[in-house]
This record gives sequence, structure tokens and C-alpha cells, in this order.
Amino acid sequence: MKLSKLLTIMLLLLSSANALAAGRWVQNVKVRNLVVVNSGGVNVRVTPDLSGCTSQSGYGAKYASLMTTHPGIERIHAVLLSAYMADKTVSLWLSDEACTIGEIKLGGY
Repeated sequence: MKLSKLLTIMLLLLSSANALAAGRWVQNVKVRNLVVVNSGGVNVRVTPDLSGCTSQSGYGAKYASLMTTHPGIERIHAVLLSAYMADKTVSLWLSDEACTIGEIKLGGY
């Protein structure tokens, strides 16, 4: 195998590993605010605060985003509302550096 092909394969593997590493769990947080934005997505603020997020519709760095394209948006929104109403903790899987919500666990981690 040529060196250039080997290097290309190695770079692809490293970039795939970095993409997977970008996600993280935020554990045992309480839902503080839910905002349904004009696109139909949901912004979520939790306690303790998040930082460095890029939220939908300019709500700021403390809001995670549940996108309209997520196949489980209705179910995740329902769990977030339930946790808010019952004052229970949740854990959020933030799938990227913008704090896009990919998964949720009711009751924490």
C-alpha cells in the first residue's frame, strides 16, 4: 500500500475518533427553562448552567438545543417537560460542541 493511501486512512480514522469524542454526557441536571423556537425546535437551560453552547434562535451559550430534525424530538420534549414539572433530574447526551441534544435519561445517570 502506498504511503499516501496509508496516511489518508489514518487521518480518516483519527477524524472519526475525534467526532465520536466530541459528544459528552451532562449528568444529573435539572431543567430550568424550555423554549420552543420558531423552527419548532426546543432550547433547554439546565441547572447547573451549561457554557459555550450555540443555541437555536440566539438564546445564548447556556442553552442546549433539541433540533426539529431529531427523530425523537416529541419524546425527548415530553421527558423534559415531565422532569421540569416533577422537579426531577435528567442526564443529557450532547452530541457536539454546539450542545445539540442527542439522548436523554430521566432521573439522571
